[in-house]
Amino acid sequence: MLISQQHYLVGYGSLLSHDSRSRYSNIFCDNMPILAHGWQREWLARGIKDLQTCLGVSRVESAHLNAVLLPIEQISLELRTREQDYEFVEVDPTTIVPAKKSTALENELFKIRSNPDKCKIWICVNLHKKQASTDYPIYQSYLDTCLVGCFDMDIDNFATEFIRNTYFWKHGWVNDRGHWGYPRAAKVTKQQQLKIDLLLEQLQLLKYRREQI
Repeated sequence: MLISQQHYLVGYGSLLSHDSRSRYSNIFCDNMPILAHGWQREWLARGIKDLQTCLGVSRVESAHLNAVLLPIEQISLELRTREQDYEFVEVDPTTIVPAKKSTALENELFKIRSNPDKCKIWICVNLHKKQASTDYPIYQSYLDTCLVGCFDMDIDNFATEFIRNTYFWKHGWVNDRGHWGYPRAAKVTKQQQLKIDLLLEQLQLLKYRREQI
């Protein structure tokens, strides 16, 4: 399925990271931070090939998630490979709003809503909805990639809202920072790691993470 420049992808996980998406998927666009209503982010995306659990989404009318809107020319081979455990589902553009006041983004969304036949928004919905386990862990290197992407948005509490609006943390989460398990990990500094751990501790989630054996 070819996607023109008038099509967009909602990046709610590791695609939040400009470093990860540019190095591994050749997506070089600027960040357009958004809120997507009607979607719940969850640790339920089982990666069969990579033996891991990543982030996925479910339709939940009362939910919302913060993300980035990415203009893309096409669903490329790199993107298909990256998202091999997901399907691309069209999103109602009226459910997407800017995460902060931005005339440029508001104009972009107006263009999308005004041209429904030409402008499409897509989100990756996971094919396999299963909680993490020892055999299919949540890797800290994957979470770090998501959260440094949140830091890049330069919006107060964007990373905190990411954590608060993500579900199913309790199983299979391992600290793999000594040996990355996630194959498309972003570059993360020690200072950023400390900031991430502080946020996780403040939100009472760090207790669920175990050290990698």
